[in-house]
Amino acid sequence: MAISSAARAAQNELVFRAVNDQILKMTDRFRAQLAEIDIVCECAETSCVGSIRVDAEEFAKVKRTDGRFLVLPGHEDETVERVVDRHADYVVVVKPILTGDRGVPA
Repeated sequence: MAISSAARAAQNELVFRAVNDQILKMTDRFRAQLAEIDIVCECAETSCVGSIRVDAEEFAKVKRTDGRFLVLPGHEDETVERVVDRHADYVVVVKPILTGDRGVPA
């Protein structure tokens, strides 16, 4: 059975999310001293090695929302995800396939 491009993109982003979860876990005990952390771009491109500097508290809020990922500007793929917030250094996207919304991203 062939995997859809949306499902493949979601799987790639989940891998990057797991890496960032580990970064956040390792920095949790230093959170009072660390206002910002560097995370890996959570885009669907497996060859991406970009990093994003983000406020640790903001990342913690975004990452707890199902289907949302932080990607570098220009790394969003609006054929399989929807942009929900833009910042100077990153874009927040939501993956409808991970939220149970099987419709085409708006």
